Amino acid sequence: MQAVILAGGKGTRLYPITSNTPKPMVNLFNKPVMEHTIELLKSHDIRDIIITVAYRAEQIIDYFGGGSRWGVNIQYSLEDVPRGTAGGLKQIQPALTSTFLVISGDAVTDFDLSSAIEFHRQKSSIATILTYEVANPSQFGIVESAKDGRIKRFVEKPKQSEVFTNTVNAGIYVLEPEVLSSIPYDCAYDFSRDLFPRLLANQEPFFAFRPEGYWCDVGNLAQYRNVHFDALSGKVNLKLSAREVTDGIWLGEHASIHPSVKLVSPCYVGNAVEVREEAALGRFTVVGDMSVIGEKAQVTHSVLGNGAVVGRGSRIFGSVLGSGCSLADGRHLADEILVHDGSEVGLRAEINAELLSPRLSEERCLTWSGHELAQLIERTSRTVSQTLAA
Repeated sequence: MQAVILAGGKGTRLYPITSNTPKPMVNLFNKPVMEHTIELLKSHDIRDIIITVAYRAEQIIDYFGGGSRWGVNIQYSLEDVPRGTAGGLKQIQPALTSTFLVISGDAVTDFDLSSAIEFHRQKSSIATILTYEVANPSQFGIVESAKDGRIKRFVEKPKQSEVFTNTVNAGIYVLEPEVLSSIPYDCAYDFSRDLFPRLLANQEPFFAFRPEGYWCDVGNLAQYRNVHFDALSGKVNLKLSAREVTDGIWLGEHASIHPSVKLVSPCYVGNAVEVREEAALGRFTVVGDMSVIGEKAQVTHSVLGNGAVVGRGSRIFGSVLGSGCSLADGRHLADEILVHDGSEVGLRAEINAELLSPRLSEERCLTWSGHELAQLIERTSRTVSQTLAA
């Protein structure tokens, strides 16, 4: 079966994370978000993939190539001008000759796609929307369906007074090729604003299906941070590159962690990370590959990109640091601060320091002797770091 991944958007709501990076390439546990999508497709035996690209397309193409690394076949469709979510499919219409799936490259999900495809075929549907329930549906298209799943109403991004359900369009569709015939060549065309209202008006077999699983749009900084926390909590099933060495503690290869370090579950430490003396990684901390956490530094409820450096005695709470960021000794960050990729927070910076928790919770805190920690790392890494071996 074929899938089309929509990966042409700029992701302006995640700026500045997306200032130099297309949203599907934003880091999530040391992988681009879209890599998790491709792994999901592969797990449902969907191996023929077309990716529609536009903004910074070269980053996507250079990283994923032909897809052999993931056991899939990837082709690309470059949009020279914006064509809308549905319009981009018109130019690849000749390649879509049987039932196919459309999925966003910048959302995080572990939906049971196979059950959705089976439902679509059982209903002889021309188009099936996968749905999810959210707290604030006004940011999405809302869907009302009959008991058999046939869609009765669809409203894109309604005003608060227009909201009649919390069931929303998850931006994942199972489609028949003939649905593309109604998409024009010469203008932008959107699934939610154009195609779906037309299917309703023409009384086409148009259905909604709520699969088992998790879905998150990752539309802003808080959602970006929280999707990491949801994965650490087991709410979404992602294929993490690090190993869970004990309950709620993930460690990557070649991690160098001093015996005095305090790790509080759940937390994730990437590959080749160095955590120095008396540092503490609190609950819901994600540390990207090749990062350095200085002596007596504290990090909790935060996401650090690859190559981040946290100075001695610094404290970070509820924040996101981009890749390659450097935080000087004794600095404090809190309250959803986003530090842009490659930024440096110098010696005089004080950002919302009063909002920091004075110490990390002792709940579910794990500490080991140097010998025990060295054994733990040795079981989960190909080599033992020099720091732990000593």
